[in-house]
Amino acid sequence: MKPIFANTFNVTHNKNKSEVALSFTHIYTEHNFSMKNGTLSDVSGQVADEVASILITREGTIALARLLNKIVTDWGIDINE
Repeated sequence: MKPIFANTFNVTHNKNKSEVALSFTHIYTEHNFSMKNGTLSDVSGQVADEVASILITREGTIALARLLNKIVTDWGIDINE
């Protein structure tokens, strides 16, 4: 089974409902090769496959922010710079 991973994400929020949505996507370039008159041509295009979408409540968002802040602090990084 091929592992599924995301290499980009998007964060959106709904102020009225105090919810945050995290969407994870795997973006890659797909190649389609074809032969025409003895010449190999590559027609490529960017593809975006959704991996997951998560809806987080206000409390979950606060807990996630605290966890990420602790991780970054443990790495010795000041996110306010």
